[in-house]
Amino acid sequence: MNAYKGKITFNKELCVLCQTCAFVCPAGAINISCVEPHKSYDFIIWHNTCTVCGNCTYFCPTGAIALSNTLAEATPQNEKYTSITANMVEYGECQKCHEPMINVPQTMLQKGFKNVSEELVSLFNLCPKCRRDHTFAKRVL
Repeated sequence: MNAYKGKITFNKELCVLCQTCAFVCPAGAINISCVEPHKSYDFIIWHNTCTVCGNCTYFCPTGAIALSNTLAEATPQNEKYTSITANMVEYGECQKCHEPMINVPQTMLQKGFKNVSEELVSLFNLCPKCRRDHTFAKRVL
């Protein structure tokens, strides 16, 4: 079976808005812009600008970006600005104080920890301040 370096796919549920993909893209095909601070960001991939180098997929820490195995099709010059993938990545909220925060996807926890327990998952559903307070309270009390 032949595998192609095809069109980029994006899973907004796995994105942590680290912007590594946009930083490593030599063609500037990925644009991440703030829509509303601490609420949501626009994530846009310009497919006709993409050189299919694979940097974004290689460096994405969560696997939110992948290259499909379908051969990408060429598009006419007058349609070059219509071949895009656009998504809105929204912030989640802390389970305790309800402040906006970027959710940590399960794939990220699995890369960073050998065993991902329910307690660990619930800890990462807290903002950094509440996580620190929770951890401190458990050690002191």
